[in-house]
Amino acid sequence: MPPKKPKNGKSSAGSKGKGKKIQSPAAHDWELSNQDHPEDIFPMVLTSATQELFGCLADEDVTGESPYKLLEKDDIIQDIKTRAAVSDFSPVKQIVLDYPEDELLLVYDRDFIYGQSFYLVLTPEAKDRILNPPKPETPEVVEKEVVKTPEPKPWISFGSDKEIDEEAFKESREKLLYKFSRVRRKFGVPVCFSDRNTADYLECASYQDSRFSIKQMQRDCGMQAVPRLQSSSAQTQWKFQKNIFTQYTPRELSVEEKENILQLESLKNFCNSVTPRVLRALQQEGIMNVFFDDWKALGTATEDGDWAGKVSEGFMLYQAFTDQKYTKDKKICSVNWHPTIYGVIAVALTGKKEEQLNESAVRASFILFYTFSDPSNPQLLLECPDDIFAFEFCPSDPNIIVGGCINGQVVLWDISAHVTRLQGTQPGKKVSVNTDTGDFHQDLDDNKENKTPIVRYCAVSALDSSHKAPITDVQWLPATFEVTRTGLPVENMYNVSTQVVTCSPDCTIMFWDVRVSNLLSHSASERRQIMDQKTPYSVPDTFKHLDRTWKPLFRVSLPKIDTSGEYAPLKFNLEHYTCNANENGDSSKVIPDYSQLILPSAKTLKALEDVNTKLYIGTEDGEIIYIDWKLGKDDSGRLQSAKPVHCFSIHHWLVNTVQRSPFFKDIILTVGSWNFAIWKEEVMDGPIILSASSEQVCTVGCWSLSRPAVFFIGKEDGSIEVWNLLEKTNEPVQVHSHVTNAKITCIKPWAASSKQHFLAVTDDLGMVRVFEIPKTLYVPSRSESLNVKKYFELEEDRLKDLLRREELWEKQKEAEGLKKRTEPDKPVTSLVENEEVNVKEYNDYLMLEESVLKGMGLWRAPANTRDT
Repeated sequence: MPPKKPKNGKSSAGSKGKGKKIQSPAAHDWELSNQDHPEDIFPMVLTSATQELFGCLADEDVTGESPYKLLEKDDIIQDIKTRAAVSDFSPVKQIVLDYPEDELLLVYDRDFIYGQSFYLVLTPEAKDRILNPPKPETPEVVEKEVVKTPEPKPWISFGSDKEIDEEAFKESREKLLYKFSRVRRKFGVPVCFSDRNTADYLECASYQDSRFSIKQMQRDCGMQAVPRLQSSSAQTQWKFQKNIFTQYTPRELSVEEKENILQLESLKNFCNSVTPRVLRALQQEGIMNVFFDDWKALGTATEDGDWAGKVSEGFMLYQAFTDQKYTKDKKICSVNWHPTIYGVIAVALTGKKEEQLNESAVRASFILFYTFSDPSNPQLLLECPDDIFAFEFCPSDPNIIVGGCINGQVVLWDISAHVTRLQGTQPGKKVSVNTDTGDFHQDLDDNKENKTPIVRYCAVSALDSSHKAPITDVQWLPATFEVTRTGLPVENMYNVSTQVVTCSPDCTIMFWDVRVSNLLSHSASERRQIMDQKTPYSVPDTFKHLDRTWKPLFRVSLPKIDTSGEYAPLKFNLEHYTCNANENGDSSKVIPDYSQLILPSAKTLKALEDVNTKLYIGTEDGEIIYIDWKLGKDDSGRLQSAKPVHCFSIHHWLVNTVQRSPFFKDIILTVGSWNFAIWKEEVMDGPIILSASSEQVCTVGCWSLSRPAVFFIGKEDGSIEVWNLLEKTNEPVQVHSHVTNAKITCIKPWAASSKQHFLAVTDDLGMVRVFEIPKTLYVPSRSESLNVKKYFELEEDRLKDLLRREELWEKQKEAEGLKKRTEPDKPVTSLVENEEVNVKEYNDYLMLEESVLKGMGLWRAPANTRDT
């Protein structure tokens, strides 16, 4: 039985020393967690992989009736060494090392008495107390009770018969009588069946839908009490339930028989032959553990939880995040993993179309930060001036976040003051967080019940200089280069990402710079506003110089190629310039504060010629365009955007994904409407791979982070398709149906370690689900990158060959048409001449037939012959 809770706080982890404590660093950190449980146990959460590894699967190996499991101390220490911080036992590492015995007791807490599904017993005394509880005293039975069969008594009515009569079913109308008869002359006549049109029948066969289950909660029925007609009893009087066993006395040999056996010569010979081998085995076991499983410790063939050969082929749900307070009636439109902190994921919420149309409704907009340790409550909230469609962490400083609002403004946040709160949620650390005191007194929300910190944005762009439509995509330029006001790529002297690119359906792409610009370029009123601007309480002044005065560096318009008008972009992707930025500089140089960075003059920077300045853009009409962002001069000397290089209408509807392969910088995946396409940047004739139209709308797609041939496609019905170009090219290798119950809005992979990969999936109901990717989908095969590269080259050759054949067919058609036009007209014959020719050919056929049949001896002259 589990140990009882202490009645006061003296024996808890937060006591002042009256109870017995374990003096170790791990125990000291554990005592700071302020948990209400005895000091000699440690509540903990075990993942499914850990439960299977140690043979303690919940409700299978351990149950509520048998909740105890003894774990070998060496197995726990080896698990901590193998999986390090990922191991569930890393918080109690020092306690396990100091434990005096070889076996530790693990107890399954099915009722969550101490807040978790398991707890580990930390002392041998507590293990003894739990395994051997004191037995209650059983009262002795003095006399055997005599059970007499009760005799039935006459029933006496107390008025319940009236209620039974009211509940009884009674017919309220007369029964209908139907008579079916047949005409007498048809008696004994056989039945003749005939066909009938199936359209005359409408069959609605019932079937059981596995997705829905209606449970009957209440039912009206009549009850009637009757005397007991039969009773039974047993001799054993069972006072309380307990586990018992029966020990039988073994049948032993007599003393004389034992002495005779010991004197046998065969027994002596057997002992003499076996003794050296037994002594050698004991010596080997003393030197090393002969029962150590080397295959399990190797950890290369299969996962830690699948070492017995049971490799999972599908996604396994690892964690689910939801919060009814902030996600109610909202959908998730963007999701990003934190680049450096384990298990932290951020999501941006937007109202649904019904809420967006209701302008009178006042709603708060936030970006929520979830952690693996607390899936029900967000750890951090980023306040937004309006709903955010897209956001991204800065690659140079993860504490800097940029986002695009639904009203067209660009927003910047600095979460440097709240990093400790996010880091405290990592596995192996139990840091007590109180947002009312300490570092989190800066919350803007004065309500003490809301303990989640709310971080206000540092800067927002000027409304008149921002986009005129929602910002649908935002990306940081890499730290390897920057652009001037004309879009010319130049060297980045700071080696820090300082520029942002945004796009919007208002037919423009904007480049922004977060550095301090020269105040001489501003007007007098703008300079006065910047100098007199005051930063609100608890808001960092990192981007104080940009707040409400931020303007884009330059704009790129998207004119159509053949007709008037402009393209409306939704998603874009640029090639990351991967030169060695620290080749001539000091790599150990400390990154300066963003508030201290000054926008340099373009004349002092060196232009970079090898930077690809072209973008792949997906539009709201399903088009994929390829355009250069550099501005050129027209005949009058004004700067203007160049027309796109090419445009293809591949997708029939909104393009929701434009993503470059993490392994090949010239391979791009685009997803929209009912299909997806893969492009190669040097090929301007169309996509090298184009999928067939699917039944469900494709809502999002992404590449795998570890396998070049694998990518994932999310669908509108809540399913995910897994594609492997090296196995199948016409259909997915796996289809995971009903991953969610709503439309999938975003999917984002993340490699937590070399042996643990996750896939975050968000839906239209504000739910975040994190799935653990199986090993078959994240461990690449041998030479997979080289094989995929060859496959792309073959598809490129196939596309070029197809275009050559189409061009040849067009030329042949033109030649045939020219030949028909140049040939002289054939003479036109009359109907009489045609009839004479046909009659002559028919007579020749009859003569030939007659000669052949005569030669075979089968000819019979017709009865009436006449000369023709």
